[in-house]
Amino acid sequence: MLDVVYTIVDYKGDIVSEVKKIPNARVAIIDKNHAILAVLGDRDEVTDKLFDVIVYVNPNSLYTLCDISPIDASGASIFHNSFYLPLDGSGVIVGIIDVGIDYLNEEFINEDGTSKIISIWDQNIVSNKKPAGQFVGTEYTREEINAAIKAKSEGKNPYDIVPSRDQIGHGTSMASIIGARGVNPELTGVAPRCDLAMVKLGPSPEALRNSYGVYGDVPTYSNTVIFLAIKYLYDLSVRVKKPIVILIPLSGNEGGHDGLTVNERYIDEISKFKGITVVVPTGNQGNTDIHVSGRILKKGDTKNIELKISKDQKNINFQIWVNKPDKFSLSIISPSGEIIERIPPSLNKVNPIKFLYEETVINIKYDIPEVLNGDEKITIDARNIKEGIWIFKLIGELVVTGEYNAYLLQRELLAPDTKFLNPDPYRTLTIPSTSSYAISVGFYNQNNNSVVPESGKGYTRDNKVKPDLVAGGINAVTASIYSKSRVISGSSVAAAVVAGCTALLFQWGIVNGNDTALYATKVKTYLISGTIKLEETEYPNPNWGYGFINMKQLFDNIRFIFEESREEFFIGELFIRLPV
Repeated sequence: MLDVVYTIVDYKGDIVSEVKKIPNARVAIIDKNHAILAVLGDRDEVTDKLFDVIVYVNPNSLYTLCDISPIDASGASIFHNSFYLPLDGSGVIVGIIDVGIDYLNEEFINEDGTSKIISIWDQNIVSNKKPAGQFVGTEYTREEINAAIKAKSEGKNPYDIVPSRDQIGHGTSMASIIGARGVNPELTGVAPRCDLAMVKLGPSPEALRNSYGVYGDVPTYSNTVIFLAIKYLYDLSVRVKKPIVILIPLSGNEGGHDGLTVNERYIDEISKFKGITVVVPTGNQGNTDIHVSGRILKKGDTKNIELKISKDQKNINFQIWVNKPDKFSLSIISPSGEIIERIPPSLNKVNPIKFLYEETVINIKYDIPEVLNGDEKITIDARNIKEGIWIFKLIGELVVTGEYNAYLLQRELLAPDTKFLNPDPYRTLTIPSTSSYAISVGFYNQNNNSVVPESGKGYTRDNKVKPDLVAGGINAVTASIYSKSRVISGSSVAAAVVAGCTALLFQWGIVNGNDTALYATKVKTYLISGTIKLEETEYPNPNWGYGFINMKQLFDNIRFIFEESREEFFIGELFIRLPV
């Protein structure tokens, strides 16, 4: 069957009449100089017949979409079928802490009908099948998941065997980016032959949400269940004796943003063991007006933090962190102009303040020093807060550095118009991405190598370099629930890409025996050494960290290191190469 060829031509005269004489050609006039010539068959034969009216035949050309998938941008996919260095994640576990997984999706089922998922721990399902060392939830093994898959193929209900489901789709999408098998080639993951393990988190209790003044119904999860999830995946790795990459595609804003929360310290602790690496996104709070910073120069000086409260915001809880050894006190001005003069710092004492006109109660607590980092933490908890602009005036009592930072909850947990009026987009890394040992990943637009304003930006509050690196995070095509696909963007996408790349690195190093002493710090160094850097840009920096992840450059650098680390010489005609 012949295809119709469409060509733009420059013409003169009555091209319409001339084309009517040719049975396999049609023409559509664009303007007085240009027309579209449609030819069924040999185009050149037709244009030769129209030489009196065609001035110029514009050559056809091919275009492609400008979109680059985040996986392709990482350079990981070139190793899947490489003759010289084939890497697909075989022998490595990627553990995901999220909202569950659609284990019936064919992207997570091997060619022989067995599951790629070695375990699911659903913290929400009550049974006597708790994982060892845990006290909640139900653990489902690969054998049980295989039985559920078989039951479905036989027309039975698989959820009678494994009732765990992903009802939101986020966990399934993360697993797809990392380890989709590629039944649909468009969905092929970074490490399509890795094993997967999923922890489905239990939701935070309503009382905890209320204590933080959460607005709306966005799902939230406590640091406790995340801590237990990290421990479960660490224990799983030890039990099955395989390296594991733990992905935590979640973010919080409660804490000092200096890597000292309990989960961050636990990440640092387990990352000191061989074959354990934790990957965390820097969050999507870079341009959400939830962070403000400043400096007081000397004792007695003041600085105002202006907070706009939406009419829909009923309660709010936030923190102000003051660098040690400084000490600040606080004064508050309400929207009606009522002034609460200096509230003196008092050790671990809650100062309740009631505003007459607003009928708002604000509880102020000073932690001097805060237990983990020695800084001053001022916690402000407002109940029945009224709409308008509230001014929190900081007063320097002891000033050495003078630096302070204030953080609201994540944007999605606040009413739309609640925000700081003079926000700072830097130091907006979410927790636990400020962990020292975690691989902290920001995201960029891989289609034009540009900064994405939403991506959480560095550095940490104590000036550690974070993010470590960035990966593409725009318009990733992923598997979703109900065997559908969807397109998603964000820092979770970038972190999932890097988690998959880390699995490839573990396969090369530990599974294939090229570098069996792969610890988190060494993994991070390898990843950073392979980053792409833009010209005329200083690195590291708060937007990009050390640059864009690129697996080809990573292995090119490793090859260079290995070549430099060998001694080569001849004995007669015998060539000798010795590692140094």
